[in-house]
Amino acid sequence: MAQNKGKKHSSNSYLEILVIVVASMCFLVTHNGDFVFDDSEAIVNNQDTQMAPLHQIFQNDFWGTKLSSKYSHKSYRPLTILSFRWNYILRGKLNPPDFHKVNILLHMIVSVMTLFIFNILLNRKCPIISFHAALLFSVHPIHSEAVAGIVGRADVLCSLFMWLSLFSYHKSVTSRSSMVQWSYLFLSITSSSISMLCKEIGITVLGICIIYDVLMVNKILPKHLLSFLKPKYTCQEMKRLMETKYQCFTRCMVLIVASLLLLWTRFKIMGFSKPEFKSIDNPASLLDNTVLRIINYHYIYALNMWLLLCPLWLCFDWSMGCIPLILEADMRIILVLIMWLFFGALMMIIFSDSDPQLVRFTTMGVALMLLPFLPASNLFFPVGFVIAERVLYVPSAGFCLLVAIGLNRVIASVKYPKAVLASFYVLIIVFFARSWTRSNQWNTESSLFQSGLNVCPLNAKVHYNIGKNAADKGNKDHAKIEYQEAIRLNPNYSQAMNNLGNLYKDEKNYDMAEKLFRQAITLQNDFAAAWMNLGIVLSAMKRYTEAEMSYSSAIAHRNMYPDCYYNLGLLHLATKQHESALKNWKIATQQKPHHRQAWTNMVILFENLGMKVEALNAARQALRFIPNDPSIHFNIGNILGKDGDFQQAELHFKTAISANPNNSIYHTNLGVLYHRWNRYEDAEVMYRKALQLNPSSSIARGNLKKLKILKL
Repeated sequence: MAQNKGKKHSSNSYLEILVIVVASMCFLVTHNGDFVFDDSEAIVNNQDTQMAPLHQIFQNDFWGTKLSSKYSHKSYRPLTILSFRWNYILRGKLNPPDFHKVNILLHMIVSVMTLFIFNILLNRKCPIISFHAALLFSVHPIHSEAVAGIVGRADVLCSLFMWLSLFSYHKSVTSRSSMVQWSYLFLSITSSSISMLCKEIGITVLGICIIYDVLMVNKILPKHLLSFLKPKYTCQEMKRLMETKYQCFTRCMVLIVASLLLLWTRFKIMGFSKPEFKSIDNPASLLDNTVLRIINYHYIYALNMWLLLCPLWLCFDWSMGCIPLILEADMRIILVLIMWLFFGALMMIIFSDSDPQLVRFTTMGVALMLLPFLPASNLFFPVGFVIAERVLYVPSAGFCLLVAIGLNRVIASVKYPKAVLASFYVLIIVFFARSWTRSNQWNTESSLFQSGLNVCPLNAKVHYNIGKNAADKGNKDHAKIEYQEAIRLNPNYSQAMNNLGNLYKDEKNYDMAEKLFRQAITLQNDFAAAWMNLGIVLSAMKRYTEAEMSYSSAIAHRNMYPDCYYNLGLLHLATKQHESALKNWKIATQQKPHHRQAWTNMVILFENLGMKVEALNAARQALRFIPNDPSIHFNIGNILGKDGDFQQAELHFKTAISANPNNSIYHTNLGVLYHRWNRYEDAEVMYRKALQLNPSSSIARGNLKKLKILKL
């Protein structure tokens, strides 16, 4: 009978795993999605994910900014960046579906691991609770941002190693061999450290391990811990208690010391400085009134709870007016009271004399929900967001466990348990559908930003992103409308002013562009991009002295600024300061070796100055970083062709045409090469191809006429 029971339990476990895997496929719709929102900054524009030296990953923050920079968010997640780099290396380029597929796979693995972790945390006393909690976790719509948004991999990877840390700690406390115990304890701390290098909240798993040890392994209930604080125990009794729980005390002390060391290391990496955020990022943290600040924090906690309970309104960004501050008597305070009534009820259960198993289960659920949320709570330091759905990825595990515990209690106490269970499975289906539709919105920026507008129409950042997306697609008129709306909603939105100024700059409406750039700089004096753009406008207006001062201001605020050095080089080229132009372009290529325009201009200027050797050296150096760049090959072909090295010139022209077959100038110049080489038939083919691509090409048409005269 025991053998049959074991087989049945094994069969059920396999079925549970299969159900959870299938349920976690609710995010499968994102497998072919694009890079959206924060993905651009963290992956596409971050050289750490591509070709930067490996050591640089451990010196920069998550967004590719030096940790020592005042602009750094101090988010140190090198292992997540390494995982992005692995994606890049496997394909040889940034291919969004590859990144999305890894995220989906990781979520599936974490969802299955969650089942085993719940079983461990509940001492394998109630597998059905673990299954229901893991099933709910696998489909919860709050995970859409963490799974569908590629930067959310930090949260998913972090949870993976947090679960490995919990599993290792379980093996440590249940093993009989002392050597095995210490080995697994070391592995648990190591997994926590790795988790912390994926995302900062990884360290909180050590606190969960301590609570698991005290509560589930040593059966010490919260009310017992309170009684230890009362002066009723004699020294002898306390000594006897310490001897009885010596192993637990030792393990907990090791974890506490490890936590302190990890925290110290983390703060040392940050340079013992905290990140600086603007008021628009987290307005509640900058309120002078302490009472109002606390009320607003608690309102944000309540909203996070509501999103876990009813994930209907989800938004990619909750800043800039999405959640107005509570500054006076407000009905929203009722939501805060409801939240504390809920937690008050949980505390009554946790510190009650009722069913010890219920107390332990509930306490583990609350710990798993609250501890990973602490770094995002503003309690220790202000964070750079109001609400970020992806930070709820790990805390949602505790929430799902509490729901499953409550479900189990309701089923055991009602007359029709099957109806309650059926309702739960209907909820799973509803959550599956909601996760599917929400993840689908994350596939493109257009759908994502539009979904944000439906939830937070007063959010200036939503309008800003819609405008940016419209501008990228060439819809400049719509972009202007959205940028103007963003500025109307937030008159201090310097980023929107800068982008709107760029639109006017592209239209050569320099007066309006200058006005917007100066307004942005007035609001944010260290806004390097606005200083650079102002310099571009002033340069276009031939106000070169003012333009150079603007470029200098931009560089003063951001020393590593290759685009600014490139534009400063253009200014010096316009004022005939050739040596200065070459110097600035060289700096641009040193700071950004893949800066195609700077390399190209450098090669052309060297050639125009008659410095052909230097031009070829610069071009060949450029090919080390951008080996398939058509403009570099084209210019090499021009230089070699003029020197009579027709064969090598031909190879470079053909390489340029292969990389950019629709450029009529490339075909024209190859035709000129053949013309000089007396390969008239090939020259004619090239000239005709150039005219086919650009019928108005006077050079190709004129050379074709000369060629016909030669044939007569």
